[in-house]
Amino acid sequence: MNIKVYKYDPAVDAAPVYKEYDVPYKDKMTALEALVYIHENYEEVAFDYSCHGRMCGRCAMMLNGTPVMMCAEPLEDGKDYTIEPLESFPVIRDMIVDKSQFDDRLTKRYQRVRVEPLDAESIHKFDASNTSTLYSLEWCSRCGICQSACPVVAATPHLYDGPAFMIAEAYRHLDSYDQADRVLEAVDSGLYHCIECGRCHEVCPQMDIDHLGVYSLLKKAAEEKGYKPSYA
Repeated sequence: MNIKVYKYDPAVDAAPVYKEYDVPYKDKMTALEALVYIHENYEEVAFDYSCHGRMCGRCAMMLNGTPVMMCAEPLEDGKDYTIEPLESFPVIRDMIVDKSQFDDRLTKRYQRVRVEPLDAESIHKFDASNTSTLYSLEWCSRCGICQSACPVVAATPHLYDGPAFMIAEAYRHLDSYDQADRVLEAVDSGLYHCIECGRCHEVCPQMDIDHLGVYSLLKKAAEEKGYKPSYA
């Protein structure tokens, strides 16, 4: 297989370059395995990975222009591939991008908000009616793939925080112990600027998450509370 790899160190390089490598194919080979082969047999490539199982989100990159989880992306023998860093994030070196601002903002969104202390009585007030949806959202690895694929985030990031943040809002909205108005937060974060193209759902490696269903759930709750904006 011919694999073209993005190489760039902003500290020393004036611009990115692409280098091509011949990688021998093996049965059920993943994109991550091909990148490891290049790193071990040709030259050093800066990239990150950990779990090999779609859980950590650290190996999110662009493969032929599509954001993927490299550890779970199979390759085809005889096909050419181009590997690049995940779009929409600043490049630190080669395939390593800076997700620090994204991670900080998303972590704050996931933090449970309590106005009152969580005591023995309130613990028994958990609403189990939406547990299947709530538990499915726990599969989110916060990899940033959906953010990278979202055309609205790319065009108007000041209007729409992005799909990863809508998943976080929905997760806490369904959490009976959270006391923040997560529906209002979602609307303020651009919920109604989502065009529901489904691109986030197409690229997400976690098939348990129904992105469009989550957005519909949030919009239904917003309309019940009278939060639907005039432009929607």
